[in-house]
Amino acid sequence: MTQNSPNTTYIPDDNEDLSNAVITALSRAKGRDITEDEYVLYDSIDPDALDVLFRNRRDGNTVKVEFTTHEAVVVIWGDEEITIEVQNLEDNSARG
Repeated sequence: MTQNSPNTTYIPDDNEDLSNAVITALSRAKGRDITEDEYVLYDSIDPDALDVLFRNRRDGNTVKVEFTTHEAVVVIWGDEEITIEVQNLEDNSARG
């Protein structure tokens, strides 16, 4: 892991699908559209399960899910408001 691994924080809109929000957060962290790669979110986590875990959270309990994908650590947490944080593990200094 490189010392220069910035975190990207993304807060999805209320009507934004969580799996799409994860892809957007990853793309922002990587500085490119990851959908142009052969990346499928199902390779790392079940997007439907994510949606169920976080849908209509109003009980005051915070849910947190963390997984590694696409050379990044993705952390999703929240109750009424969901936050996605991505730590890019890729060494971007080697990319000219």
